[in-house]
Amino acid sequence: AMQLGEFSTAVRYKIPLKVLVIKNNMLNQIAWEQMMFLGNPQFGCELQPIDFAMAAEAMGAKGFRIERADQIETVLDQAFATEGPVVIEALVDAYEPLMPPKMPADYAKNFRQALPRTPGHERIEENIAREPAKSMMDA
Repeated sequence: AMQLGEFSTAVRYKIPLKVLVIKNNMLNQIAWEQMMFLGNPQFGCELQPIDFAMAAEAMGAKGFRIERADQIETVLDQAFATEGPVVIEALVDAYEPLMPPKMPADYAKNFRQALPRTPGHERIEENIAREPAKSMMDA
């Protein structure tokens, strides 16, 4: 789900739920669908920057944040050792391509058409230039 209403129920009943929020301040799956499926530039997918770890704390649970890859193991160990519900907020790059293992030709065509008109296209292009995304686009 894209909401935290259910989490407050877990807090109320002390359910040992662990929630991982992959945070990029965008509806990134929708943005990539707009580009690859429809050939349209990304539009209207930016989200208000919400502090999900703080929201968990405000509900009476524990919140953790992962800002760098070297924090993953430590934070996950702490989160899973915590009794009751927990939110783990992992910050990720909104411009990292969400690419299928093998991109169908029509997706690649739509994506190439939409990318130049998409906000942040320069950063997306930089990320695509790295492997393995580059081979997916060249396929």
